Amino acid sequence: MELTPEIFALRPYLFSISYNMLGMVEEAEDIVQDVFEKWMSAAEVRDAKAYLARIAVNQSINRLNELRKTRENYVGMWLPEPYITLEPEPVPTLEYGMLFLLERLNPNERAVFILRESFSEEYTSIAEITGLSAENCRQLLHRAHEKLGRSKPLQVDPEKQRAFTIAFLTALHGQDRSELDHLLRKDIELYSDGGGKRAAALKALFGLDKVLKFLLGVTQLPEARENHFEYRAVYVNGRPAALLFNRTTEQLDSMQYVEMENEEISRLLFVRNPDKLTIRGKLN
Repeated sequence: MELTPEIFALRPYLFSISYNMLGMVEEAEDIVQDVFEKWMSAAEVRDAKAYLARIAVNQSINRLNELRKTRENYVGMWLPEPYITLEPEPVPTLEYGMLFLLERLNPNERAVFILRESFSEEYTSIAEITGLSAENCRQLLHRAHEKLGRSKPLQVDPEKQRAFTIAFLTALHGQDRSELDHLLRKDIELYSDGGGKRAAALKALFGLDKVLKFLLGVTQLPEARENHFEYRAVYVNGRPAALLFNRTTEQLDSMQYVEMENEEISRLLFVRNPDKLTIRGKLN
């Protein structure tokens, strides 16, 4: 089969499936390449989109199973690789907070959830793509909703999310305990991923007291006290976020993502593992 413009136009769709399944950009790109190679060696295909999606889902599930032991042995918390861009361009991915929650699902639940909630696929189409029955797909989606606690991305205005991100980082930099108390929810959650390559909390932190103790402790580190860092606004999975850079070395230190709910910050997601900090574009 030929790679026609119509087939190649499905690339964002296939990348979205693969990336949302794996939470890894380069791995997702490899799967899309493999999908297209399999297409070129295919014979007659009735429904090209469903055929290609089926390969992407199956390849992603196989890769997740291969990565299971690696992730079990990962140092500290494993967070998905953020899709970092400089502009609020539409990117083929779930918002980062939802992508993080998908780690609670098994591969089949994850596939059904992505196809249904990201692309509004009918259950008959999901069944054809996954090889499961339509009824089984309904049951898997119901189970996924129960595990996630919510089925849709939180509807937060991007400008408000940007404003809260700036307010949080300003208060943290100034060690303003009163303002941090105001911004953060009492049951705030913090997750950080250093991958054993940079310092990070090895376990999730829950509750305002524990989170503030950790955050304010970080501000007491010599490099933080000497004002060696600066923040730059970016977008992660199409939503406002921030990158922290070392002023002296110009090295990218971390991605910092603020998740909001009911006018408060409900979850903080920090990625410090340098292997996961690739920017799609060029900073000025």
